[in-house]
Amino acid sequence: MRPLLRALEVLSVLELLSVVVLLTNLATVHVDGVASVLGPVHGALYLAVAVTALLGRGLLLRTRLMALVPVLGGVATLVNVRHEARR
Repeated sequence: MRPLLRALEVLSVLELLSVVVLLTNLATVHVDGVASVLGPVHGALYLAVAVTALLGRGLLLRTRLMALVPVLGGVATLVNVRHEARR
């Protein structure tokens, strides 16, 4: 797998995990410390996915655009990156 696709895959998984933890925290105990720490981490991961997808060479337009979608961007980018790795 190309290094760009691998980096996008790792960043997408981390972004997806961070949003799952944030939403789980919100739906259950709502610990303010979790949200205050993980919120900026999730934001940084979202921006990393978006910038990497936008500036990466040779990616499909679909992958670039789906990386910009909030909340679902991590999942969509992960699916698109795996699709691109097969082509």
